[in-house]
Amino acid sequence: MGEILFSIASFFDVILTYIYNIVPNFGITIIMLTLLVKLVTFPLNNQQIKSAKRMQEVQPELKKIQEKYKNDKEKQNQEVMKFMQENKVNPLAGCMPLLIQLPVLIGIFRLLRDVESFGISQLENFNPYLIPALADTGLQWGNLAVGDPTYIFPVLAGITTYLYSRLSMTDPNQKMMLYIMPAMIFVISAGLIGPALPAGLILYWIVNNMFSIGQHYLLTNKEVKEKEPKGKEAKEKEEKDVKGKEAKGAKAKSK
Repeated sequence: MGEILFSIASFFDVILTYIYNIVPNFGITIIMLTLLVKLVTFPLNNQQIKSAKRMQEVQPELKKIQEKYKNDKEKQNQEVMKFMQENKVNPLAGCMPLLIQLPVLIGIFRLLRDVESFGISQLENFNPYLIPALADTGLQWGNLAVGDPTYIFPVLAGITTYLYSRLSMTDPNQKMMLYIMPAMIFVISAGLIGPALPAGLILYWIVNNMFSIGQHYLLTNKEVKEKEPKGKEAKEKEEKDVKGKEAKGAKAKSK
């Protein structure tokens, strides 16, 4: 297992080293890697967002089915599956982007946990600080290869996780998870339970959440704009039909 983790980390070490040679800033390098991953998974993320939105729309009908067959779980499951198939709803569609990003998280974690063992640390100009000028100040929160004792990154990780979870939540009954998940991310990132995560890994998580929020708004606004003209045209047609009927009625009365 250790060899597999090292191989994954080595793969991302090659990518990060390549980017670092172009932009010699470790923080920006991680941000660019995040952007690269988001671009690769963009179609899958779009599908995930559409699936989540569709799940939100069908929740009232699903609740009716669950209530109707609340005393027969087997029948309830059958009817729920039948309803989802008929309406082309796939609750597992949101898992694929996460499964793809999991190796990235594992690779970055392994790389940053022992950055000295990888090629990027051998570069003459390598500096593990988010802001290179902090290297001589002793402010360790700027070092992306260690934890963040100031809790700036863990707090941002918790906030961005909450914001994205709020947008993508499909079941109102899971509202408690809206608060539990960000709290867990903060606690784990800050090292309040076990060792703190490398700040670079948390930076990846924060930027990934921000890109995900932006993509969600982009897709949602696009769908709204596509629906607006159709709605406007339908309204104008309806008004035109009403006026036509009124005109015919007035003409009939005059005769």
